[in-house]
Amino acid sequence: MPTRFARQDYFPQGWQTSVAQFLGLFHRYDYICKPISGGSWFSAESTWKLTDAEILKAVACAHPRYFLGCRAGKSTRFAVLDIDVGSRHHNKQSLQKLLKVLSDANLPHSSLFRSSTSGGWHLYLFFDEPVNSATLREQLAKLLVLHDFQVTKGQLEIFPSPRRDGSCGLGLRLPLQPGFAWLNKDTLEVEHERSELNATQALELFLDLVDGNSNSYLAFRNLRSYVQELEHRREITLARMNPPESSNVVPIRINQKPQQASEFADFVKAVFQKIPPGIIVDNWYKGRLFHLNGLTAPSQRAEAIECLGHYLFYGDPSRDLPAMGYGYEQEREWALTEFLSARHNGQSKDINRGRADALAQVERAANWKPAHRKHEQAAKYRTERPIAWIRANANRKSDARRRIAEALQVFKGRKFLTTELQEAANCSRQTLYKHQDLWRARYEDIAEDFFASCTGEYNVVVGGGSAKTAPPSTSNSENMPPGRLAARRIAYELSMREARQQKQAKKASVRSLEAAESDWLAKVNQVSSESAETPEKLKAVLVVLLAYLAMAPNEEGQRFVQARIAAIRSSLQEAECQGLKVVRPPP
Repeated sequence: MPTRFARQDYFPQGWQTSVAQFLGLFHRYDYICKPISGGSWFSAESTWKLTDAEILKAVACAHPRYFLGCRAGKSTRFAVLDIDVGSRHHNKQSLQKLLKVLSDANLPHSSLFRSSTSGGWHLYLFFDEPVNSATLREQLAKLLVLHDFQVTKGQLEIFPSPRRDGSCGLGLRLPLQPGFAWLNKDTLEVEHERSELNATQALELFLDLVDGNSNSYLAFRNLRSYVQELEHRREITLARMNPPESSNVVPIRINQKPQQASEFADFVKAVFQKIPPGIIVDNWYKGRLFHLNGLTAPSQRAEAIECLGHYLFYGDPSRDLPAMGYGYEQEREWALTEFLSARHNGQSKDINRGRADALAQVERAANWKPAHRKHEQAAKYRTERPIAWIRANANRKSDARRRIAEALQVFKGRKFLTTELQEAANCSRQTLYKHQDLWRARYEDIAEDFFASCTGEYNVVVGGGSAKTAPPSTSNSENMPPGRLAARRIAYELSMREARQQKQAKKASVRSLEAAESDWLAKVNQVSSESAETPEKLKAVLVVLLAYLAMAPNEEGQRFVQARIAAIRSSLQEAECQGLKVVRPPP
């Protein structure tokens, strides 16, 4: 039977004021739990209240059953930025950028912790007074999205996270539980491990940060105006980049139809200020990830073409990527082809093989239009294969099985190897193994006697030497068991072969790296030399150069491409300014 939790054993009488201050930080209803023995987080009943004893047991690392977490109430004394281990922001550079963004927003005080043994980070922003939870989350989300942070699950989550329907949103793991640690923001090294401190020491260190490293309530009040100023600057940039007279700009309509719910809707709304009509939120967001990272796994080519075309159609104001909407079909098609050729990262077998139909879907993606611009419902593209393809595949399969069966008749009654069968059937090894039901049983029967027919010098066992192949012994006492010398020779030959292969692989790697750098520079020069007299072509070249920028083999190449991109953006701004002057009405 577990012993009853004795509060005074962990928090003596003189610590009651500090304990009360700590307990006052958390909302008690709608809490969450996770079994210590293993399992996932689950929510308690909304009417249940988390007691003081349960919280103190958890932060004293004495809870026998659960890890605990809380959801936020209507007001809170802190915000937490949760960054998981696999996040693109879980590194020193992104953390320094995040701290710089918060400092510029007049939120310079923050505390970094390791949330658990998983290694994730919790960046706490304490306030000297309670602030509105919904407003705090809304302004922090806008601030981070405007600076190109991915505010989404698995990347960067913001707590508190109240919902628009009045619910408390997601729950957050309580601090000071097992696995918790204090981190240095400059070096990311552990300053204090929770397991090395007793309950009062840990409580004192945490409350010192709550009291001495808090942001003012005035800073929270000014956060809204700071974010509004950033949004105003972004609107001015959008107006310059996408003048309303241009036909390629996606109009923002007041009476637009409501979009379907999506976890990325808030992100898209923060980027465009309003969700553009006809946009498919998930496709645009996936296209943004493809443009940042390229293909990351096999079988992504078709999805990447569709989502990248959608992404280029609407553009990305957060990355100064202009929209390539109506009238940009040829430019989008060229940009998609060049991008996928450069950033498929070896994940597409068809592109690697140079197949002519590998990018056949690019034309269809480049001619995509939103539903509200289509006069009639477009016919769906056929997803099933034509009957001619099915018939041809069936004929090839039948012919391959016939040739394999005929080859088996040739080897009837004698042993054979798969290479011999493959040559006799005049088929590829892949085709041979697709139809192994025809020959596998006979081949395995023959393989049972394979090692019995091998010579003794390769069967390294005591007394395993063949009388026909082993040399006669020259003395009464054998210095070495039969077969061992041959085994050593074989092992030596194999090791030398492996050393040669490693040396050749190293040379091939160096040659491949030099060839890749030369090929990258040649492609950049080819893209840069494309005829780009019009703003439409300039935008397409800009999209492709951004892809090659992420593939720069060295710092010199990166500066080279950045200079080209800066020149193109300068040309675009000059062209747009001239266009604005032309349509300006006379005084």
